[in-house]
Amino acid sequence: MKAEEELNNRKVTKTIGKVDHQKLIHELQVHQIELQMQNEELTRAREQAEASMEKYTDLYDFAPSGYLSLSEEGSIVDLNFLAANILAKDRAYLKNTRFGLYVSQKSMKLFNEFFEQVFHSKQKQTSELLLLSTPEKPTYVHIDALVSQSSSICLLTMIDISERKAMEVELQKALHQYKELNSYFLGREMRIIDLKEEINELLIKSGCEKEYLI
Repeated sequence: MKAEEELNNRKVTKTIGKVDHQKLIHELQVHQIELQMQNEELTRAREQAEASMEKYTDLYDFAPSGYLSLSEEGSIVDLNFLAANILAKDRAYLKNTRFGLYVSQKSMKLFNEFFEQVFHSKQKQTSELLLLSTPEKPTYVHIDALVSQSSSICLLTMIDISERKAMEVELQKALHQYKELNSYFLGREMRIIDLKEEINELLIKSGCEKEYLI
């Protein structure tokens, strides 16, 4: 009787052990599948992030405006290709150099005040500067600047307005010429009126009638 009980107990223990082993294998297989799915999800997320970063980099690098990041000391932390083109220097060379080095002496005081105001106000500031360039082809830029909320970095947008400035200069020249011509013809007309008055006075004195109506 005891032998039969012992045999039955061994059969139950063996069955339980087998069931527990199969359950453990199943749980391990499920866990492995979950890990594979998580790994695939992370891979997709990484690929999407890399694609987004590549797209952002392309948008930044090839934007139609010049983008620069300046430190609080005024050094160029980063910039895109158009900004480098406007500054007429190689992009790698420009990094870690002071932006003020490329501003003309004529605009230096304005730039220093502008840059100080950007960090002081923490609000968007706008200005126009003359960069270092040849006298034959001056380079003017319109700049918008704002300090990043997350760090002490000045985000600066730069647009070349040299053509507009050249047109303004030509317009000022044309306006000046027009004023000179207008002044000349007005003076000439006044002299003609004076001459007509003198002729009329001489005619009256000689007993004749006026010749000109003024």
